[in-house]
Amino acid sequence: AAGVRLPGYESAESGFAAFTTMPLNAWLHVAFTVGLLEAAMRDATGEAEFAGDFRNGYIDFGWDSQTDAWKKNKRNLELNQGRAAQMGIMGLMVHDQLGNIGDIVPALK
Repeated sequence: AAGVRLPGYESAESGFAAFTTMPLNAWLHVAFTVGLLEAAMRDATGEAEFAGDFRNGYIDFGWDSQTDAWKKNKRNLELNQGRAAQMGIMGLMVHDQLGNIGDIVPALK
């Protein structure tokens, strides 16, 4: 779905240029979505087993039946994958500012 844009975002540029080219209704959409996620994705029940546990006593998928060592390993894996993703995004942001993002992602030329 490369190149597909949501309604209202058709004229927005990519990268940091989007900050100046996004229309107001697109900014309102972003603010509403972030606000909705902040309200919904939190420890609303106080049952969190650890920081970042947003199950709210609702969904398990077998997590509670695993050992503490297994849980710790899975949390560490998730944290490390998140850190790697953040470094990848940071690299794309740096190349966007350097002006050579098209060399990294040819679709953005």
